[in-house]
Amino acid sequence: MEYGWRAREPGAVPQDPWAWCPRGWERALPPGRVTALYFGSEFCQDALPLPERVGDWVESARDQDLVPVLLTPLVTSRGVPRVVRLLEALAGAAPRAEVVCNDVGVLRVVRSRFSGLRPRAGRVWNRALRDPRPGARPPNGEADRARRLRRFLADMGVRAIETDPDLVGGFLGAGGEGLERTLHLPFAFVASGRNCLVRADEGGGPPDDWVSGGPCGAACCKGARRILRSDVPGPLWRAGNTLFREAAEEDVRRDVVRADRVVLHEEPLP
Repeated sequence: MEYGWRAREPGAVPQDPWAWCPRGWERALPPGRVTALYFGSEFCQDALPLPERVGDWVESARDQDLVPVLLTPLVTSRGVPRVVRLLEALAGAAPRAEVVCNDVGVLRVVRSRFSGLRPRAGRVWNRALRDPRPGARPPNGEADRARRLRRFLADMGVRAIETDPDLVGGFLGAGGEGLERTLHLPFAFVASGRNCLVRADEGGGPPDDWVSGGPCGAACCKGARRILRSDVPGPLWRAGNTLFREAAEEDVRRDVVRADRVVLHEEPLP
């Protein structure tokens, strides 16, 4: 097993990143070493780093013999130029780096303009029902849809798929389509969208910043906000425009045997 580490800022990767895993279920994770450093954002184009910070992440990864992996989200037309500038900076600093794409337009840009970068499909592609309430069930036909989606992504030149543990447990498949498989732990996203309630609560203007085009104060950088609900068995965390939950131990044990890489997150980040 190989591991990735997702941190807020570039720096030394912990000697024992498994210590971040809750409730002792790190025992479900097989031995391995950290090989990749993840940075960027999978859920919010306004949370992406500035292009001039890419070099810091690449240098941090290189110093620790890790592969730099840029996370990119769904974007609007306003966000595309920002992602392109990030890709230009990444290709210049690390021509063989990896890019996690959640937007089909970004994936096409990577293929057409940055052929040296290695694309991976991000967590947003997995549309399995994400409901943290007890007894929730996925929609019928989700396993078949996952197979068709994996074939589509492979045809698009993607080399790996990434996901949280989900209610279906089949998105990672059985190793077909020639795709590497990556599992993100311990925080799984429940919902994500354009409306950023954190930004609205901080007085940063209307919550739908993608449409208004107004500046974002990045209030989510102060850390995730813990939320308790009576109809959910564990805590939720709101980080920017995204709501996270802690992955269930049984889901981790089910899915980790299907994974080639596990990405451990220091904290819930959008």
